[in-house]
Amino acid sequence: MKDGETKVGTWKARFLLGLFALGAFILPYITGLIIEYTRIKQWELMGFTPEQTRAWWRNGFWQQSEAIRWRAARFGPDDAFSWKRMAFIAQDAKEWREAKFDVAGAVEWRRFAFEPPEAAGWKTAEFNVGDAVAWRKYGFGSLEAKRWRDAGYSPLSAADQKRLRGSP
Repeated sequence: MKDGETKVGTWKARFLLGLFALGAFILPYITGLIIEYTRIKQWELMGFTPEQTRAWWRNGFWQQSEAIRWRAARFGPDDAFSWKRMAFIAQDAKEWREAKFDVAGAVEWRRFAFEPPEAAGWKTAEFNVGDAVAWRKYGFGSLEAKRWRDAGYSPLSAADQKRLRGSP
């Protein structure tokens, strides 16, 4: 052995490595498990099972209150995630879904400032969002626009004729 070297026994090296592993990996892991267990118990108080809690977490719902709002609106974690990703709150998503819209359809109609019942009326009258915007621009509601369209008028010509005659 050369001068300046310290002799550390094998058992001491293993002991130090074990302490390092305990401090660097095992303690944070155990702490994380304890925190997760505690949070799951808090969610269980509000009626979530551990599996449901983890499903909400997987879909980005970390706040229990937010998950409760979506669940109260009758959304599961996967459905809620797709609506939330498109910037809907639970109540708005519920209204759009009750009006028979999927996420993509709701986004499209909402982009043009339609409320769910109004959009549903236009959809029932067999208008796409572009045509509905054009007719609404000239002051027509969905039923009136349908009458004029079925009579062969465009939004502009219907608006002109409406001023002159009143109805198709």
